Amino acid sequence: MMSLLSQTLSIKPIRLFLPNIFLTAIILVGISLVIGIFSLLSYQIHFLGCIHSGVQIGGVDVGKLTPDETRYIVNRQAAELIKRPITLITNEGEWTFYAAELGAIVDINQTINSAFSVGRSGNLWQDLWTQYRVYHEPVNILPVVRLDTGPSNGILANIAHAIDRPMHQAQLVIDANLNVHAIQAQIGRKVNIEASRKAIYQAILSQHNHPVRLSVDYQQPTITEVNTAYQAVSALLSQPLILTFEDKVWSLSPIVLKEILVVGQKNDTDGIVHVAVGLNQSILYNYFEQIAADIYQESIDARFEFNEYTKSLLTLSPSQDGYTLDVAAAMNMVTDLLHTPHQHQLTLPVIVESPSVSGENATTFGIESLINSSTSYFSGSSQERMENINVSAQKFHGVVIPPDELFSFNTYLGEVTAENGFVESLIIRGDRTAVGVGGGVCQVSTTAFRAALYGGFEIVERWAHGYRVSWYETESVPGLDATIYSPWIDFKFRNDTDTYILIQTETDLIAGTVTFNIYGQPSNRTISISEPILENHVPPPPPVYEEDSSLSPGDEKQIEWAKDGIDVTVTRTVSESNTIIHRDEFFSRYQPWAAVYKIAPSEAKEEEKENDNSSESEN
Repeated sequence: MMSLLSQTLSIKPIRLFLPNIFLTAIILVGISLVIGIFSLLSYQIHFLGCIHSGVQIGGVDVGKLTPDETRYIVNRQAAELIKRPITLITNEGEWTFYAAELGAIVDINQTINSAFSVGRSGNLWQDLWTQYRVYHEPVNILPVVRLDTGPSNGILANIAHAIDRPMHQAQLVIDANLNVHAIQAQIGRKVNIEASRKAIYQAILSQHNHPVRLSVDYQQPTITEVNTAYQAVSALLSQPLILTFEDKVWSLSPIVLKEILVVGQKNDTDGIVHVAVGLNQSILYNYFEQIAADIYQESIDARFEFNEYTKSLLTLSPSQDGYTLDVAAAMNMVTDLLHTPHQHQLTLPVIVESPSVSGENATTFGIESLINSSTSYFSGSSQERMENINVSAQKFHGVVIPPDELFSFNTYLGEVTAENGFVESLIIRGDRTAVGVGGGVCQVSTTAFRAALYGGFEIVERWAHGYRVSWYETESVPGLDATIYSPWIDFKFRNDTDTYILIQTETDLIAGTVTFNIYGQPSNRTISISEPILENHVPPPPPVYEEDSSLSPGDEKQIEWAKDGIDVTVTRTVSESNTIIHRDEFFSRYQPWAAVYKIAPSEAKEEEKENDNSSESEN
């Protein structure tokens, strides 16, 4: 019975309890929803005109406050913010201003609106979440600050005016009064107003107390050192530069030195770019070329005359050292003054050329007697030709030739000009005889050639004439003449002995002779000259008749004489102690030469006609 009852009781409650719990739960949930909705509605209604809880403005809680109530707080914060001092700094200084002076403005309405809009986006669920989150984690709204660029630009412009400066390269300036100025290098700087204004705005927003470093752009000069050049130029221009050689003096005034100076730049190994000072090499060269012309002196050998009675030498003219300015070395010396600028006097570098023959050692020449004498004949020459022969011969009188030295006829002859004493006379020009300065000089070169030839000396250069000249075959054989044409055609021989030799000349205008005497020490040389070998004879062409208006009818004047063309070979053998030291073959090819006559103009035509008839009959 009990067990049955117990069983019955256990079944009935189960059947009746489950619906009651479910209903209760539904009722409770419904009540909770109603309470929640009511609470949310109550919260929204409560904050309908207020800022939500958890919202701060500048760190001050403004939750539950209306916008009007919040305005007081924001006004107070704005007043404090714009009165906050802001310090602006650069490497050149610092300046302090209130934020308001820099153009800071607090937008109160925008600040309040920003706070009031928290949790009011219009999206219900997003707004509810934002309100919940802000309630538990407050959000801080910073005052909305705007910057009026006018005040900040004005302040930055004033600061820029105080510290901006242009970049200057180091410079060296020489003014009109020769004052030297060293302009030191200067770093350029310029305030970057745009970047600086942004930095100021960020400092006002962040409200930190650190100084605001303004943005300044710097421009570094590339040429930074000028003092070394300044000291060198100042010293160099402080007084004239004196240049000396022996008793000659030249002065370069500071004005001239300034014109020579060239200012530039150079990079040193230390990486520093210096103002560099140099010299205008072109101007300096021209200046020293003028000095070189003043200094130049040709080296002149002493000349002597042999006294047959005393067997000694008499000095005809003393020797003279040659002077040549070393222009390159002189330019280097002046350039080096830039490194030693306190030196104001220089001795010029001059190359001294000692003469080959000095009068101081004439006793050592060993000239004892006559080695050879050669004479050529010019009797019948014109007065002008004899004058030229006399002038030419004198240029060789007293010449001393050291051992192994070369004798050049043209060197001693010099230029054949009227300034050197020569006159116009007949000369060979091409295939004709013409009037020119120096006719007769070859009479002297021929005589010099024969003196060296028969003296046994080494013949280095000899040229034959283009045709045979009667004067050179008077008391001589053909093939022993020597022509010269300065400066291309020369006669040269070498003194190939161990002692000095002396040349003395004699001209007898009455007898019509010119003589070359060579003095020295007697030698054991034996000279043998062959008879000339004559080959390839060519007869002269027909005579030539030329008009000459100065001649009267019937007058005739011969100016050229007919000469056969011929090849001539002469051989010379020079022996010493039974040893041949020279064997020379002198070859001369003489062209055939027509006789030339000067006649009156009318007669010239008749002669030409006769020559034509004669040619026809021969053919």
